[in-house]
Amino acid sequence: MLIPTLTPTCPGAPFGKIAVTIRYSGASQPLELGQALGRGGEGTVHQIAGRPGFVAKIYHQPISADKTLKLEGMVRQAHPGLLDIAAWPVDMLRTQPEGPVQGFIMPRVNGYREIHSLYGPAHRKKAFPHADWSFLVHAARNLSSAFEAIHARGHVIGDVNPGNVVISPQALVKLIDCDSFQINVDGRLFPCDVGVPQFTAPELQGRSFHRLQRTPDHDGFGLALLCFHLLFMGRHPFAGRYQGKGDMPIERAIQELRFAFGRHAGSRQMEPPPYILPFAALPHPITDLFERAFASPSLAQGRPTARDWLQALERLSRELRSCGRNSVHKYPRHLRDCPWCELERVSGTLFFLPAPHTVVAELLAGLPDFDLDQVWSRILAVAPPRDEAMPSPSSRIPILPTPLPELLRRVQRSNGIKAALTAGVALAAMLIRPRLSGLWLPLAVIAWSLLRNPAVRREYQRRRLALLAARRERQELHTVWNQRATGQLFADRLHQLCALRDRHRNLPTELQREGQRLEADQRQIQLQAFLENQFIDAAQIPGILTTHRMALESYGIETAADVSAEALKTVPGFGQRLGRQRVAALLDWRRALEQRFRYDPCKGVDPAAIADLRRHFAQERVRIERELLAASDELAKIKADILKHRAQINITLIRQAMREAQAQADLRVFPPRLDTLWRRQRI
Repeated sequence: MLIPTLTPTCPGAPFGKIAVTIRYSGASQPLELGQALGRGGEGTVHQIAGRPGFVAKIYHQPISADKTLKLEGMVRQAHPGLLDIAAWPVDMLRTQPEGPVQGFIMPRVNGYREIHSLYGPAHRKKAFPHADWSFLVHAARNLSSAFEAIHARGHVIGDVNPGNVVISPQALVKLIDCDSFQINVDGRLFPCDVGVPQFTAPELQGRSFHRLQRTPDHDGFGLALLCFHLLFMGRHPFAGRYQGKGDMPIERAIQELRFAFGRHAGSRQMEPPPYILPFAALPHPITDLFERAFASPSLAQGRPTARDWLQALERLSRELRSCGRNSVHKYPRHLRDCPWCELERVSGTLFFLPAPHTVVAELLAGLPDFDLDQVWSRILAVAPPRDEAMPSPSSRIPILPTPLPELLRRVQRSNGIKAALTAGVALAAMLIRPRLSGLWLPLAVIAWSLLRNPAVRREYQRRRLALLAARRERQELHTVWNQRATGQLFADRLHQLCALRDRHRNLPTELQREGQRLEADQRQIQLQAFLENQFIDAAQIPGILTTHRMALESYGIETAADVSAEALKTVPGFGQRLGRQRVAALLDWRRALEQRFRYDPCKGVDPAAIADLRRHFAQERVRIERELLAASDELAKIKADILKHRAQINITLIRQAMREAQAQADLRVFPPRLDTLWRRQRI
């Protein structure tokens, strides 16, 4: 880093003034560097006096001749299309007019934030409080457009990771650290020598990045990862729950193609983390792109291009609709119900904050013209279906058995003769040699089994199975009747509506009680707010590496407020011996923060907490009122469905009764004794 020195700026200048740092542009024009805006591992970014729209990046160490050629080539290719989406070098900086290159000038990126502050729910509430899911979809679309602009000019980003992407409040995307890109200058490639394993394609895992030639297909993997983070609340697609033994770090999961959300996740012993937008909630064109991007790179069709993502995300953006219960919820049009409502209900997490005017508009006023008594009267006006047991129809016409074919009748007579002869011979033998009676009977049975023709037995078995199938069908119809044709469905729903009505009446009392609790629990509320502002990705925690932070974020653990022994149990990599050390480090970090916390008794209830409480009750009231308004139609439909199922089952029962009666009659053509014998032998 260049540090101003305490030397006179020129002979005779008064001692003690800070020297002005001068660097020279590619045209040998002197430039005065202002204060440092940021410092990274490679260099420091400074303001430039008189050029407010640009900044200077000064390297800490002298750069190589190849790096100089790369920067000069980038400056020559500084096209407006690149400057719109990237902090692209526009001029060189030298220590002297003809001296070595020490840095470059690039457009200043103002008002942008790193992309992780958008896709992480906890970060988003502070950095992008009014962003909804459509904003995230639009950001993913603009990100794809930026990748396409880079690839269209023959370049490759190479080191794709969240730290190299920033986003504006309007969802505009810019790429930074462009001097690390793989650049094509007049056919010569200047490679990208760096990368982040958690965002590196599987075929490049474990390889050195030095002089490694990247392709747009490699960028396609990183682009898909970033799009997944945006659409799935910061979850990493390879940070699922591993069903095998031991830990599964993200980089190893990438190498082994263990995509935790796709169709083949189960066969790869992976399952997604809890409390996440279902993968199937996205339309097929989007899920198919993710499946292709995270499949084996040997597939002939290859990974989706930036253009593929751009087109699919534009289509998704056009097909979003707003939730009827919560207008801030946006979701794909093909879904019947809003997935965010259910997800927020089961997880207890508020993924999107409503705009302040939304809260005021809905605040305890409920829906316009909603009158609970009138609505409830309409509900009670729907008469329940009368109780009715499943009928037992019987055939009204005499059922004649199906006679045996002539051939089988002859076989039946022949078998009777054989049976009589066998029995006669056995009886005679027993009279002649009574001491061997125990032998004659088994021999007779064996002889009978060898002599008889099995055709009649097969026909009997076929007819008996037909009777069993008819009886089984009746049992299944009885089950269906109990599930769909009784009045219990109607009664259960009416009971749920009664509970909703009572809850609606009690909402003002509950709101008052919760407001009093806020006042009584000020210390805990202040502590919670303090912990929610302590982000794991900004903290130095022993043993917690980048891969662990990504796994934590994929399981909804972003801040100290999210850290607990119970929550950490579910996170892969936090269960084995080293995992227990990581758990201990995180819990120690939270305890240290709690000890640092200072309670301010003079501080009143946080207005944001009051607004959250009122918003919650306002949304709950609107949800209940919408449900009650639709309840009379819903009950009428339930009743109509019950009556329809009864009619359908009645028709099926009549047919079943005829089949059962016919099957019983068909068995009567067999002699009773033979029937009894076959039943005993389980024939």
